[in-house]
Amino acid sequence: MNGAPVPRTLGIESSCDETAVAVLDGEGRVEAHVLASQIEAHAPFGGVVPELASREHLKALPLLVPAALEQARGKIGLVAVTAGPGLVGALLVGVRFAAAFAWARRLPLVAADHLQGHLVSPFLSLDGEPARPIPSKVLALVASGGHSSWYLMDATGTAERLGRTRDDAAGETFDKVAQVLGLPYPGGPVIDRLARRGDPGAVPLPRPRIKGVPFDFSFSGLKSAAIRWIRAERLEDAGAREDIPQPVYDLLASFERAVVDQLLRPLPELARLHRPEMITVSGGVAANSLLRRRLTEAGWDLGVEVVLPPPALTTDNAAMIARAGQLAFARGERQDPRRFDARPSTKWQPPGMRRKR
Repeated sequence: MNGAPVPRTLGIESSCDETAVAVLDGEGRVEAHVLASQIEAHAPFGGVVPELASREHLKALPLLVPAALEQARGKIGLVAVTAGPGLVGALLVGVRFAAAFAWARRLPLVAADHLQGHLVSPFLSLDGEPARPIPSKVLALVASGGHSSWYLMDATGTAERLGRTRDDAAGETFDKVAQVLGLPYPGGPVIDRLARRGDPGAVPLPRPRIKGVPFDFSFSGLKSAAIRWIRAERLEDAGAREDIPQPVYDLLASFERAVVDQLLRPLPELARLHRPEMITVSGGVAANSLLRRRLTEAGWDLGVEVVLPPPALTTDNAAMIARAGQLAFARGERQDPRRFDARPSTKWQPPGMRRKR
């Protein structure tokens, strides 16, 4: 955002299993960044339980908002909240809380798209620096537990989707493979750590391609192939053993490399077609060390700057939602808190965020 500063912003995120609240000043400096994780609550189920997530948000928000406001360096002038996509019950908790907060204090309210939040997260700092301006052309990968897509973003934060997963998201495949091996939830951070001990060429795994859509990718076949190999080798729950066998490390290294290969395969052609000024990655999978290294190396080869988000801002967080809300506010967007509602489907996304048909 290159114009005049917008008001100090309270951001609220509750789209899935993280309750987060943040305060950003008008130039995007992060003044407060608080979060309540639900990992322990959902771990026994191996994934997110929607009703449980909603209840946890109800408990956490009344505690987190005052904590964030205490850290703010001035009065709040704008409220931004994730309106979608996400779990409808979880979204409703955040949306109604934000609407009531804004209405009671007569503050402007804006809806933030969760994916646009991820897209702007690489431009934020947790070191007291203002948000970095967004160039006019950014190739941006969003990779998380629910999303895996490439976007072309402009300086206003508006983005057009260029390619997407046709089935599972990258983060979901990490979680499912980890679950079969008996590894803790969430699977991504554990796989990242254990894969460093394995041989990434040890287990042959497919890299599916989809005919006619070169920038889309598929992870379901890759996930299924990894699970079949685990079962064929009788390694179910082997990750829970005190001494994890070496084949588990090799499988994880091979699987991680295959996922990263899939995510980065469209990049050279996308860069040739769109000639971006910058390349970014965001979402939970953006914390993966192999993806960060490979993307940085790809940027060197392409001669394009690569910007990575701080690891603490790769997961769902409210700082990114506050910044996405500031960009929306700068574009003139507003919501009536008396009529504002959650929009869990991806179909609500702003113009350009959907694939053109």
